[in-house]
Amino acid sequence: MDEWSGILDKASVTERDGVYRAYHYRMFIRPYFIVNPTAAGGRAARWWTAAEPVLRRHFPDLQSTVPDSRLEVGMLLQRCLDEGVKTIVGVGGDGTHHDLINGLVELDALDRCTYAPLPLGTGNDWCRTLAVPRHLVRWLSTMEEGLTVDHRIGRLRFDSGRIRYFINVAGMGYDAEVVRRAREQKWKHRLMYPLLTAVHLPGYQPPELILTYDDSRVTGRFHTINMGIGRYNGGGMQLVPQAHPTHDTLALTYARALPLHRIARHSWRFFTDTIGRVKGVTATHAESLNVEGVTGVEADGEYLGLGPVRADLLKASLRVHCGRIVENIYGVTT
Repeated sequence: MDEWSGILDKASVTERDGVYRAYHYRMFIRPYFIVNPTAAGGRAARWWTAAEPVLRRHFPDLQSTVPDSRLEVGMLLQRCLDEGVKTIVGVGGDGTHHDLINGLVELDALDRCTYAPLPLGTGNDWCRTLAVPRHLVRWLSTMEEGLTVDHRIGRLRFDSGRIRYFINVAGMGYDAEVVRRAREQKWKHRLMYPLLTAVHLPGYQPPELILTYDDSRVTGRFHTINMGIGRYNGGGMQLVPQAHPTHDTLALTYARALPLHRIARHSWRFFTDTIGRVKGVTATHAESLNVEGVTGVEADGEYLGLGPVRADLLKASLRVHCGRIVENIYGVTT
């Protein structure tokens, strides 16, 4: 009997407003933990020392690795797949998951394993959408429940030929500028993003860009352009509340250059699902989009450099462990 013979892989189908969504149940078997020791400002290494004995009581045959650098991720994933690992657990924050997902895509291995995030970073925004708890005991309970989704993956293509993939949210304009500044800070906290947003916004000059998506073309100065598969970024902000991990389109939110007083008056909306109600902000969906002009680009909280850039979704998806799904006012998961 091989490992897969004991795996429940039945679909649970729900309906809301005539839209059907399928979720799957898969047993959490023989997980392989890949730990980013630098996550959470370096606290992850100490946390793992304390957490590993607890995890080993639940998984006696637990295997784990703490890579020395990002350069090892690809080789480590290849070794896991060669050894028949079926469940890969990424231990860290959004940047950790970003690196591991990119590694799986580049190995053409999305259909060879199931991915489970264990949130141990500064923001842990992707796991908010998936309802994956940070507390270890609750995380174990969630994983053992076995709920999974077929999660879409975004693709960013730069004019240089470089390609990068994202699992949560990608952003341009001021969003990318804040991420660029955040990586220069030694202090790491989930409130760092909103604090840097407030501090540097008055001096920010929105770039002149051309945004083309589906049948629309928008030109002018943009404060921000965000594309989402997950709903949260920036330490709990909801700039793409209409995003859904299994949809066939990217959530797209963009803001033309706005008066500072309007941004300040509606700043509370960054943390609710009402950002699209602000005058000058558009919240929609797009199968693909193209941004022309010079602007910073970030994905999953990682600064990637300067555009232009084109974005779309991969046809393939990744099976991802998640928590119990609830709906927001857009009828999408949180």
